[in-house]
Amino acid sequence: MSGPGYGTGSGSGGLTGGGQTTPVQLRPAFPDPADKKVICKAICVCNREPDTGAAGQSLRQQCVSRNLRDVDRSMGWQSPYKSEVNYDMSRWPPAPIMRSASPTEAHPYLPGWIAKYWPGGQDAYPSGSNAVRRPDVVIVKDGSLPPTQDNIKGVVEIKFPPQTKDPEQEDDYARIAGSPNKVATMGPGDCDCSDDDGGESPVRALSEALSGLGRSLRQMMGQGPASPPGFGGLPMPPAPIPVP
Repeated sequence: MSGPGYGTGSGSGGLTGGGQTTPVQLRPAFPDPADKKVICKAICVCNREPDTGAAGQSLRQQCVSRNLRDVDRSMGWQSPYKSEVNYDMSRWPPAPIMRSASPTEAHPYLPGWIAKYWPGGQDAYPSGSNAVRRPDVVIVKDGSLPPTQDNIKGVVEIKFPPQTKDPEQEDDYARIAGSPNKVATMGPGDCDCSDDDGGESPVRALSEALSGLGRSLRQMMGQGPASPPGFGGLPMPPAPIPVP
């Protein structure tokens, strides 16, 4: 992984009339090293062992999204890394489409949301107009709050070869994040996969809350092991007392 970096300055240095130099303000590069390491972990492992589609195609992006979503679920939907949140681009700023009963969880079924909330329903929805955008990853400042613009640290779009950058998509993501300086496109070429891929499996067993990759991602976020499925984060029941 690369060390801390900085983006372009917000002003240019030079001499004032009195012969003094003016300071140049540097903004921290996005993503920062900690966020980059988490995203690269998911990219590298899923690039090595992607999900497989019904026709045998490699689904690398789906692998990344699924593992980040599993980690978010294991944290009660309070992970700072939000996978594939839809945004209503007709609002200003664009508004995240979340579950009404769980505002930190992305709405799981966009057509149902459109039918219920879009003016005129599905018949009036301008399909193909990018009225809704879905970034791959939204990094939030506070995982206990919805991914609204005031809580967004940055937006990451993940591209696996042969995918390339989409300028129109990046412009829309800048609207979501509030600044083009808070948008990044990442792929395997932006990561040191010899360091970021620890050999974890991205496949989750049915009896497990997380895959090996998911457990590594959760640990990198400073979280302990996920609760076993079915316990909902509650403590394990006490062990039975042996009867003599």
